[in-house]
Amino acid sequence: MSDVHATPGWFERRLLAIPDGAMLRAVFLGVVGLAGTILATDIQRATQGEGDRSRMRRTEPMPLSRPVPGDQVRPYLPRAVPVAPNRGEPAIPGFESPLPDDALARPMRFVRADERTVSAVGRIDPGSADDLTRFLDGEGKGAGVLVLHSPGGSVRDALAMARLVRERGIETAVPADGYCASACPLLFSGGVARSAGEDAWVGVHQVYAVDAGTGGPLRDLGRSIADIQATTAECQQLLVDMGVDPQVWIKAMQTPADELYVLTRDELETFRLVAAAPNAKQG
Repeated sequence: MSDVHATPGWFERRLLAIPDGAMLRAVFLGVVGLAGTILATDIQRATQGEGDRSRMRRTEPMPLSRPVPGDQVRPYLPRAVPVAPNRGEPAIPGFESPLPDDALARPMRFVRADERTVSAVGRIDPGSADDLTRFLDGEGKGAGVLVLHSPGGSVRDALAMARLVRERGIETAVPADGYCASACPLLFSGGVARSAGEDAWVGVHQVYAVDAGTGGPLRDLGRSIADIQATTAECQQLLVDMGVDPQVWIKAMQTPADELYVLTRDELETFRLVAAAPNAKQG
């Protein structure tokens, strides 16, 4: 073992040359900078979280610019209808117009408008599929058209409702200026014929878990990847079974749960979300 000390290297000499006070100031400024970054991140998250909660709770119509090709992503409103310049109030058969501001915040209601037409307005909640079954077996028996105005909701119920509508040979329609979002297009796809009126907003986004407190999507899904994949596969299979191009689901999977991809008229037709009955005569 040698007792000869090695000559300090270049980096060590530079480090030793820094005054103690300067080193302490640098450490202090680094800590302050880190704390500021953490604080700014926390404020941003809190602001974003409050914005999300406000949007999720909102029931009055929300002004949004009209979607146009290439600019079709808008905030998702789970309890309110979006409005845009020159966009009117939807006329829902069997319901008084205008609808109450909180109409879409309520569980889905079914009303018979005439011998052929029934309407559904509101959220698709767990149990809505059973409600629709009872309605079609009772007051709505023999109906041929189901008019939809809904922000969506329970995917499981929307899947069951779509298959029920198809089994009963019922057409589906979204009225002019109507809203059919999230899980609603799954129900809409069940119609033996499907139509959407002028300026109807039909939109899709990712499957999400529901926050029982707000009714809106959770950022932390709290569900296994396998569960999400299985639900997505069921949605795609439904679209295939209903004669809808499953590529529409690519648009859904590319759109975060707190946003909505609003389909253009051309896309509704290309993806066959709007379609005549298979035996309908072409004019």
